[in-house]
Amino acid sequence: MPERGYAVISLKTTGLFPYQRDRVVEVAVVHLDEGGHLTARWETVVNPESNVGGTANHGVSTAELLRAPTFEQIAPRLVDLLRGRVLVTHNAQFVTGFLMSEFERISYAPGRGLEAVCTMHLARSYLPGAGRLLSDCCAAYDIEIEPGSGALVQAVACASLLAAYVHGSPSDAPWIDALDRAELNFWPDMAPAAAAVDGPRLGADLRVTEPVWVHRDPAPADALVRQNFLARMAVKLPDYTGPEEHLDYLALLDLCLLDRVLSARDTRELRVLAEFSGISAIDCAALHCSYFEDLVRVAWSDGALNIADSTDLIAVARMLDVAPKVVATALAAPTVAPGTSATTIDEVLLEQGDIVVLTGDMARARADWGKELVARGLSLGTAVTLRTRLLVAANPESFTGKTGKARDYGIPIVSEFGLRSLIGVR
Repeated sequence: MPERGYAVISLKTTGLFPYQRDRVVEVAVVHLDEGGHLTARWETVVNPESNVGGTANHGVSTAELLRAPTFEQIAPRLVDLLRGRVLVTHNAQFVTGFLMSEFERISYAPGRGLEAVCTMHLARSYLPGAGRLLSDCCAAYDIEIEPGSGALVQAVACASLLAAYVHGSPSDAPWIDALDRAELNFWPDMAPAAAAVDGPRLGADLRVTEPVWVHRDPAPADALVRQNFLARMAVKLPDYTGPEEHLDYLALLDLCLLDRVLSARDTRELRVLAEFSGISAIDCAALHCSYFEDLVRVAWSDGALNIADSTDLIAVARMLDVAPKVVATALAAPTVAPGTSATTIDEVLLEQGDIVVLTGDMARARADWGKELVARGLSLGTAVTLRTRLLVAANPESFTGKTGKARDYGIPIVSEFGLRSLIGVR
């Protein structure tokens, strides 16, 4: 019987549309136990046996792919890593779509399909106000994401996000039932793929007799490329409270911004996906328009737009077929109301049930502060969300995920000594 727990998976792909031409080029899996503690990790690049697509998106060189195993060769080990565990990922529709497509190519069918817990969908309940991107959700918990763009970096970040949900959630959280269902899900055994060769251990229980999983080459420090303007804006896009199918579609639009290019074929496939998800042409056009307006609103909130930024935004409008009149109005002047300034300590009045979040190394143990706050009828939060009333930071002037979120939401930030003043502790 496989050990109960979670299998967090992340992929890098040649493009965005698995059922047409795009393939998986990198796989990473991270195991967590039932308590949300990381126990093991694996990664490999994958030879797509086809066009490698835009290397700027996945960052895997052609040379690396040529010496990598195929998906068929890694599939037996991958199935073993997923069997009996809850599959977890961020933007589950995207990841499970590619996995199902790759499994279908080798005539393999997991029992009951691929059911996954989506940390992006869970953010709507556990991180109200957070955006769709993994980095934005992690910021609410001060989860640091390692440098690099590999699949393992994303899988570890997603695992850390799930662990934060698990550690701060009630016992009736949605993944509790998922643990029971995962044990009943049937994953047929697979014969080891041909042409496998022996290799070194890559994980806690990966034997040398298994097909080699090949790490991507480490990137030189000077090879880390700064995110383009559109990708930086996508991180700050507001949360979406509409249907989950719309959320999945908007998450795909986020991915489209990574290379600033959406071909005519991509546009057609987006329409097919919208139809498959039950999104009408009218709703799709409305989503495109609101997405563009949100993007411009975020861009204006960062200051004046330069020519290059405006050019990128116009390109997005063309990709999404946004009406020229809407584009002209959005780019002409800021469409965002003056930002809400953070409340000062003199204006803070804590009431019963208010959520207070602590961050940083404090003079008094945070556990002691937590007991003090709860004893006074306040609630101790683990993440900065729209419901947070106060953030207490060891250094209120620091720039961390939590302090950044608090500033975005207009939540007051005070020092440990400011907290003493607020609640009357000597």
